[in-house]
Amino acid sequence: MQVIIVTGRRDALLDFAQGLGEEVEWTASQAEVLGRAAKGPWKLVVADAMTPGVDYKAFLTELLRVNAMLNTVVVTDMDEETFHEDSEGLGVLGAVPALPVREDGEKVLARLKRILGLG
Repeated sequence: MQVIIVTGRRDALLDFAQGLGEEVEWTASQAEVLGRAAKGPWKLVVADAMTPGVDYKAFLTELLRVNAMLNTVVVTDMDEETFHEDSEGLGVLGAVPALPVREDGEKVLARLKRILGLG
């Protein structure tokens, strides 16, 4: 399962990434992801809203325009209700805490596999 994590905080997300599996790619560039998203190999894009200067909603809105079939997860410090309201209409699979752990990654991967009919 190929995943790309868009973050400027790689060290903070290493444990989480281990829970997502072995095919994790990293970038700090939203533009790079948008440029490759139309034919990118990913099944999941993780957007780190905790990276300073990141507007995750603008990024995900543009990502939807490029490839609406990509699944997305957001790393955020918002509570569940606030995040749900804030991200409505963006087709986000879910959110994980600002400092996610391996188990958060495993849960995201399991949910993604269920959605894709792989498990």
